[in-house]
Amino acid sequence: MLLEAVVAVFVLTQLAYCVGNGALVSLLVRRPDALVDDGTLERIVAGADLDRTRVPARSDGGVSGGADPPSTDVSRPASEPRPTARSGCRLPQSAVRRVRVLVPIYRETPAVLAETLDNIAAQRYPTAAVSVSVIHEPDDPTVSAVRESAAAREDDLDVEFVAVDRAALAADRSPGDWTFSGTGVPRTKAAALTYAFTTLSLAPDDVVTVFDSDTQVPLDTFELAVAGLTEYDIVQAKQTARNVDDGLLPLLESMGIAAWSDLIYANSADGPYQLLGKAYFTSATVLYELDRWQLDAVTEDMALGVAAHERGCTLGIIDRYVQDLCPAGLEAWVRQKRRWVRGPYRHLLTPGWSGRERGRFWAGTVLTQLLSVTNVLGLPAGLAVLWLTVTDSTGVVPASLTPVIAFNGIVWWYYSWRSYRAAWEAVTFDSRWDRFRYSLVSNPLTQALYATLWTVPICLALADAIRGATPTFDVTPKN
Repeated sequence: MLLEAVVAVFVLTQLAYCVGNGALVSLLVRRPDALVDDGTLERIVAGADLDRTRVPARSDGGVSGGADPPSTDVSRPASEPRPTARSGCRLPQSAVRRVRVLVPIYRETPAVLAETLDNIAAQRYPTAAVSVSVIHEPDDPTVSAVRESAAAREDDLDVEFVAVDRAALAADRSPGDWTFSGTGVPRTKAAALTYAFTTLSLAPDDVVTVFDSDTQVPLDTFELAVAGLTEYDIVQAKQTARNVDDGLLPLLESMGIAAWSDLIYANSADGPYQLLGKAYFTSATVLYELDRWQLDAVTEDMALGVAAHERGCTLGIIDRYVQDLCPAGLEAWVRQKRRWVRGPYRHLLTPGWSGRERGRFWAGTVLTQLLSVTNVLGLPAGLAVLWLTVTDSTGVVPASLTPVIAFNGIVWWYYSWRSYRAAWEAVTFDSRWDRFRYSLVSNPLTQALYATLWTVPICLALADAIRGATPTFDVTPKN
């Protein structure tokens, strides 16, 4: 009886894997030609004209001048000189644009933000063309220490602190716009970003990017992003975790997130797409047309990406990896992923999408989550059947299931191979021996266990969505 039950579970989970792997294959068979890399820069250097008045493409093939910017916007005076490209910047002088980095913080340590500011200042891009706006809540008790640390910097990076004025932000939107319970403006990242964007003096062609306090990017990311914006309305870097020495969770996530963003996310650039919350770049004009961020969105990156796709904005994928901090503790990790996972659920039935668009969106979200949930029973059932097979227990698995098992095995092998490739590109290693040890720990089996762990936040997020629980915005602690 036990044998029959194990075989039944194995058959059912293999069929579930087949559905999830089929969704993966549907994303992998046609990789969009939307990569922003060194070739993009070469086209700029070779003399491609930089259209500084470019407006977002429209899904109907037309163009629009877009909405007039709010009165808070001021254009750069014609007499203001364009910043000189610093040594090592590969962009021609005519292609250099001002980059405005928005960094919302809450209860952050000075050391974490200092590393991010160091990374921004070290970019192979003219520092005079970069300004950083650190956005904070007026009652944040850690701001004074963070401000003192930033003031003590010896480089010439322009850093300003912006305190969110909730009364001013509330006046910007109708009183009935909030879906959170209670009154007033919700304390979300989206609200902080919207306030800063609305009150800062931005020229229409300024490049706007969002960083978290712990964001690190390769030193040529800014120049690649600016080059990519000559071909796309929005560009987004891929993602990994950098604190691989802090524990098993960050180490496994560094490979898991790198593989996901390189294989699944990059293949979803045709849309409907999401943004990844950090290191996405676009022009102020595009953000004006999208009416900035959705204030009550806990996953503001998802909402902005879907809105951009619906307006016909094109997405390019920067062939570089953002490195941020992954929670090392299980509780904080689950809390963060629970919020991330729930983001797509409110868009699953978005009206107006074609069947192909809806299928791609479901394939990249719900159906790939199915793989993690299936692992809960699929892994033990698979190991049990493998043991029975190698111990000469013939006839355990129905012969008709062989093609399904073979298909699942091929997809699993291919994804594992691509995961290693992505991790080796994304994670910084001190030596080949360091990379070898990393690869021994983060292997296909431990990655399967890591994927299974996602079942916890997936089930919690699904339960929240079913019972209509009010979403909450929690700041993930960073050490």
